Amino acid sequence: MKKTKNTILVPTDFLQVSRYALQHAVNVAQVVNEGITLLHVVKLQSEVEEAKAKLAMLAQETNEKYGLKPDSVVAFGDIATEIARVSAAFDVSMVIMGSESIKGKDALTETRTLKVITSSQVPFVTIQEPPINKRYDEIVFPIDFTVENKEKHGWISYFSDYYVSRFHLIKPNISDPELIAKVDLNMASAIKHLDDKGAKYEIYTVAGDKPYAQEVLEMAVNIRADLILIMTTKIAKSSKFVLEPHEQFIIGFAGHIPVMSINPR
Repeated sequence: MKKTKNTILVPTDFLQVSRYALQHAVNVAQVVNEGITLLHVVKLQSEVEEAKAKLAMLAQETNEKYGLKPDSVVAFGDIATEIARVSAAFDVSMVIMGSESIKGKDALTETRTLKVITSSQVPFVTIQEPPINKRYDEIVFPIDFTVENKEKHGWISYFSDYYVSRFHLIKPNISDPELIAKVDLNMASAIKHLDDKGAKYEIYTVAGDKPYAQEVLEMAVNIRADLILIMTTKIAKSSKFVLEPHEQFIIGFAGHIPVMSINPR
């Protein structure tokens, strides 16, 4: 297998939700002009040949349906470890993965998906349902008070270059002066990036009647968002990351809206 550059990685277990992930990946690949690499992780060496045959069949089906033939990789071991390893080895731009295990969960603590997201150095898009739209033109940016939040702003350039994106910046309704100041700094940074790209954007403050994550999701549905962008939090003096409870809630209850999680550098 030759090394692939500028590819979207799609882990697959050959179940329906992973086929939905492949559909999402095809839509992105056709816009950003990247390839797709399918990954299946096995636990037993005896499963490798069967997995290769299934991947070859899925790649051929994808080529016949969409005119885009993915590369494929069979890996052996732990899925989170192998996704991280393959992402680095193949210069992956993002991982798009379907997961039934996250659907409708307040917390993802015991799910494989959480381990995968917080182990990968590339952006990770989780999906639960087939795509409704083919493009990421309405993007929700929850703006919080964390330092990591600013790293999302670099993705404004990415989406502005490939999509006719409008960004929806959603602020929490808070009263603590120190937190307000931090949110305002992050908002100012986001607006500067948006203005530099000449991008369209709207600013909202949630009502504060419900938990912030719930209000973000309700606004995302009303906006008819194509994507929600969140950041993980880096653990101090560590190479590990965590998803805060409100971010886990957003991922678990996003439904038809893909969620992109980004690990800060």
